Amino acid sequence: MRILQPYLNIKFFGLVFLYGFLSYLCLTFAYELRFDFNIPDSYIENRNQIYVWFIFMQLAFLFALGQFETVLSQFRLPDLFRLFLALALQSLYCIFLWYIYNGEGVAPRSVIVTDLLLLFISIASFRLFLRIYFGEGFFNWLSGRYSLKNVAIIGAGEVGSLVCSDILSKKNKLGIRPVLFFDDSEEKIGRLMHGIPIIDKISTLKNYIDRYVIEKVIIAFPSASAKKIRSVAQLAKSLNLEVDIVPALSDLVSGRATATQLRPVELEDLLGRKKVNLDQGSIKNLISKQRIMVTGAGGSIGKELVSQMLDYHPEQLLCLDQSEMAIFDLNFTVLNNSTDEGRISVKVLDITDEESLRHCFETFKPTLIFHAAAHKHVNLMEDQPDEALRNNYFASVQLMRLSKEFSVDRFILISTDKAINPTSVMGVTKRMAELAMQKIQVDPENKTQFMAVRFGNVLGSSGSVITIFKEQIAQGGPVTVTDPEVTRFFMTISEAVSLVLESATKGTGGEIFVLDMGKAIKVLELARQLISLSGLKEGEDIDIEFTGLKPGEKLYEEVQHFDEVHMKTDHKQIFRFSAHGLIEDDLDRISSQLMTVMKSHDAKQIKETISRIVPEYNPYSID
Repeated sequence: MRILQPYLNIKFFGLVFLYGFLSYLCLTFAYELRFDFNIPDSYIENRNQIYVWFIFMQLAFLFALGQFETVLSQFRLPDLFRLFLALALQSLYCIFLWYIYNGEGVAPRSVIVTDLLLLFISIASFRLFLRIYFGEGFFNWLSGRYSLKNVAIIGAGEVGSLVCSDILSKKNKLGIRPVLFFDDSEEKIGRLMHGIPIIDKISTLKNYIDRYVIEKVIIAFPSASAKKIRSVAQLAKSLNLEVDIVPALSDLVSGRATATQLRPVELEDLLGRKKVNLDQGSIKNLISKQRIMVTGAGGSIGKELVSQMLDYHPEQLLCLDQSEMAIFDLNFTVLNNSTDEGRISVKVLDITDEESLRHCFETFKPTLIFHAAAHKHVNLMEDQPDEALRNNYFASVQLMRLSKEFSVDRFILISTDKAINPTSVMGVTKRMAELAMQKIQVDPENKTQFMAVRFGNVLGSSGSVITIFKEQIAQGGPVTVTDPEVTRFFMTISEAVSLVLESATKGTGGEIFVLDMGKAIKVLELARQLISLSGLKEGEDIDIEFTGLKPGEKLYEEVQHFDEVHMKTDHKQIFRFSAHGLIEDDLDRISSQLMTVMKSHDAKQIKETISRIVPEYNPYSID
C-alpha cells in the first residue's frame, strides 16, 4: 500500500484519463489520415479490437519513464527527450509485433508512426502550455504585455550558452531578452546559438547599440581574468549600458547559483584574486566533531566563519558577540537557513566580562575557539587607547587563559597585518595579543595549541574603505583618499576565512600564519575603479579629494616583522613565521602596569607605556 500511495491522488488519475483520451484521439486520427478519411470496414473492426491494449501499452511506457511523476510546469529538453523515448519504445514494440504476427491484430506500421508523432506533439504541447501558464502567465505571454530590455551577452562559451537558454525560457519573468552575442573567437562569429547571432568582437559593442536597442550587457565569462572583466565593464559603462555578471563558475558547478542569478560587477571581480584551493578533508576533520566557540560572530569575519563552518557540521557551535543587532543579523541571514539548528546557540556577551565568559566555558566546554572579536578601526582607537587595550589585549589574554584552564584543544587568534611594525594603537594591541599568545603557549602547564592568523583589509567588511567609497559615490562625492601613494592589501571575506580554516589545520602551537594577500593595491586606483563601475567619470561627475594620512595610518602595509623568519607551508597561499619577539616579562606584571595607566585615561601616557613593552611600536603621535 505504501508503494502505491504516491499514485493515489487526483493528479495521477487525471493524467491517466487525459493521456488515455489523447491516445484514443491520436490513434483514431492516425487511422483516418492513413486511409484519407475513408477507412475500410475490415480495418474499422481491426481498429476497435486493438484500442484497449494499444492505449494501455502507451500508458504503461509513459509510466515507466516517469511521465506521471514529473512536475508538469517544468518542461525542458531532458523532459522532452524522455517523453519521446517512452512513445518511441512503445511504437517500436508495436512494429515488432506487426512483423511477428504479419500484421494480424496490429495497427498498420504507418498508423503506428503517425500515432507516435501526433501523441508526442499533443502531450508536449500540453506540457508547454502549463509551463507558460505557470511560469510566465499565459495571457501575458500571448499579449506580449511585458516590457523587455534587449541585452547583449558577452561571451559565447558554455556559460554564455547556459545564460541565454535560461533567459529565453523565462525572459518575461526576468524582463530581459537576448538579442546578440559578442565573442573574440573568430571561429564563432557569424554563427547562431539558441537562434541568437554571434555577431562580432567585444570591442565593437558601440557599433550595435542603436541598431539592436541594447540597454544592458551580461558578462558571461566568470573565469576570465580581472583585466578582461575590467575592460568590458568599463566599455559598457562608458556607453551608458547596465552591466551584470554571472555567478562564479564554482557556484554554477556546485548548484549554489543558477546562470540567471545575475549581479552587478563588483570590485572583487576586478581584483583578480585567485581561487582558494582547500584541503576539505583536513578542515572537515578539524570542524566536524568539535564544540566550537566563535567570538565576534556577528562581525564580517565572524559571520563568514560561522557560515563556512556550518558546511562541515560541527558537533556544537556557540556564537558570541557584544552587539545585540549583530547577533540578530547573524540569526536572520545565516543561522535560520541551517539544517543544524539544534546544534547552534547564540549569546549576546561582552568578552571583557570574565564572569560571563567563564560561565560559557563551564557550560559549553569548547574544544575549538576562533577569536574574531576586536576593535578594528584604526582612527577611532587612536583617541581611545584604553578601550583598544581593554578589548584587543586584556579580553584576548583572558580568553586564552580560560582556554588553557579548560584544556581547549585549539585556539585561533584572528590578527591583522597592522600588527606588523605597528604605528597605530589598533595594530599594537593586536600585536600584544600575538605576543601574549606565544607567551601562554610555552607555559609548561599549557595543553592548548594557540596560533594566530594575519591578513589585510577585507573587501566589503563594515567600515572598510570600499564601503566608505560606495557611500560617498552614492551621495555625489567627493571621494576622499588620504594620499595618492597609499597602498593596501585586499582580500575577499570568503577568501580570507577559507584560508583561516586551512591555517587552523596546520598549526601545532605558537605559530603566526600570514595569508598571501597578493600585490598591494593603490587605494586611489580602487576609488577610480568604483567610480567607473558606477557609470561616472572622475573630474566630470564626481571628484577625488586627498585628505592626508590620518592618525595611526601607514603609507603602506608590511608583511613581516624584522625579527620574523619566513617559512613556507604545504599551501602556497599560507606562510608560517617563526618569531623571536616574545614578551620576556611576566604577563601579570605587564597587565598590572597597563591596567594602572589605563585608569588615567591619558592617551599619551598609555602609548608611552605600550611602546616600552613593544619596542617596534612607532606611534603616529603620543601627544
